Amino acid sequence: MDFVFILLGVLIILSFFDVGDFIYKKLGLNHFLVSALLFGLVLLLFIPNIIIENISISIAGFILPLLLAIKLLPKLKSKKRIINFIISLLIITTSVMVYNLIDFSTFNNLVIKPYVYVSLIAGIIIYLICKRTSICYLSLFFGINIGNLLFFQIKYAGEYNAILTLGSREFLAFLILSMLISLICEGVYGHHVKQKKFRYEKKLERLKTIEK
Repeated sequence: MDFVFILLGVLIILSFFDVGDFIYKKLGLNHFLVSALLFGLVLLLFIPNIIIENISISIAGFILPLLLAIKLLPKLKSKKRIINFIISLLIITTSVMVYNLIDFSTFNNLVIKPYVYVSLIAGIIIYLICKRTSICYLSLFFGINIGNLLFFQIKYAGEYNAILTLGSREFLAFLILSMLISLICEGVYGHHVKQKKFRYEKKLERLKTIEK
């Protein structure tokens, strides 16, 4: 079974226990929409890709994530967010191109595939730059697909029989894992800020008590 099915299955199970509420709020989405998205991804993975000339488009791996990206585009409403998005986009695009250049055929028997490690590192780095999961998602989605497109153009330029796949299962898993790591980072950082604020308020209360 592909890793992406296991990953989506775990997320769906967690959503039944309202574990995903934190994720929904951070992405600015409601519970129903995210649950529908997860179920939709699983079902759409069984639908064959749409073939347009030499481009193979996955409904689950490209079209559905694209619709979510379009919904999140208004989040790029400040100069700082746009700059962070561009920096992150360049990092992910470069990472995907380099990843595609490496021959991972010797790692086919590994239980944990190489892209899992790359996605975990990418999730941390992108969050440290963007500080917002919605911007992280935009950077990851567009970076993955632009990197894949550029690599295809460089490697298969002039080869008319080559097929460009948009939204492969591997890159869909990459996107989901990186986003989960970004969300975990935001949760940890948010807890740290909350605790810091709590300690500051307690300190102020003690100072007021001493003054009285």
